[in-house]
Amino acid sequence: MSDTIEVFFATNRNHVPDESPPFGTTFPEQGTAYYRVGKAMVTNSDGGYKLSHTEVAAENAGGGDDHDPDVKLGSRAIFAEIKRRMREDGRDLIVLIHGFAADFETAPERAAELAGKYLITGKDGQARRPVVFAFSWPANGRSIPFVSYISDRGDAARSGDALARLFLRLCDFLVAEARENRRQRDDAARERHAPCPNRIHLVAHSMGNWTLRHGLQGLIAERGADRLPAVFDNIFLMAADEDADALADPAKLALLPRLGNAVHVYHSKDDRALVISDTTKLNPDRLGQMGPKDMDAVDDKVVAVDCRHVDSTEFRHANHQYYRLRDAVIADVRQVLAGLAPGEIDGRTETDHPSRYIIARPGTE
Repeated sequence: MSDTIEVFFATNRNHVPDESPPFGTTFPEQGTAYYRVGKAMVTNSDGGYKLSHTEVAAENAGGGDDHDPDVKLGSRAIFAEIKRRMREDGRDLIVLIHGFAADFETAPERAAELAGKYLITGKDGQARRPVVFAFSWPANGRSIPFVSYISDRGDAARSGDALARLFLRLCDFLVAEARENRRQRDDAARERHAPCPNRIHLVAHSMGNWTLRHGLQGLIAERGADRLPAVFDNIFLMAADEDADALADPAKLALLPRLGNAVHVYHSKDDRALVISDTTKLNPDRLGQMGPKDMDAVDDKVVAVDCRHVDSTEFRHANHQYYRLRDAVIADVRQVLAGLAPGEIDGRTETDHPSRYIIARPGTE
């Protein structure tokens, strides 16, 4: 049985319109902050997700000032379409930032997988598939050798400018919609521009957290630390290839909680990909291994979830893909998305810290 899932995307990869898919592994000639947006269709056939079609939005799709590079990217048109999907179907939006060694196809395919697995149960008891949006930075799609890791790490950091610009453009869109709603006198027009009541969530996996750090710092530089927009409801840091002290350091991710209502750190000490990052790539202890280094030093919105008992996947995934492959983790995430408080989630066991939990070993709940 097959199913087709629509995925919206933004990417700061180089555009190669005559190829399929139409994005490569380097930055565009316009610079690292330049991005294109569009839609992709992903086919799910018996649990296998495969990109089948990519549609790149016209550069002038947003209308307005032709000299404004952000408007020319068509972001406004894509955001308006996402809003329609959310309002018409009563669905939340999940934004995914992929990790290391991912080619362009990986981004929409992973986002489509989350759409199929991270079903969100509303207050009416109905489970709905979220609308999904993927941000794809120019990872080179290779997991080896050492130079590929270093290259991806640098590209992930440089992609922070594009991510910050994308977030700012989203905020501008939301503000413009609110103003238009107040300005209109016709009821139908007011309804068309009314704020969407549904939520936006963010999922950053692996090295995508490194991009998120630099995107956050770009937002701080642009808006100031006291004017960060609270766009997200839940922010999920999955198997984060980021420093263990990142959520306590203002130069890293300490101000991330200002972007949302809650930050969830899913981690495992047995994540082999992060062990390699730690011991062979000369990185300090990783956030995705033991969670925040000092929970008392991070914002009260931060919750750590230990996945060591439920991280096992096939060998090539190196216990690094549990956020999408292990049922116990997916069930935990779905309860978070449904609005349950950290201590109310089935399958978790409390630890010696009120903001640290561990997903129980299967059969021991």
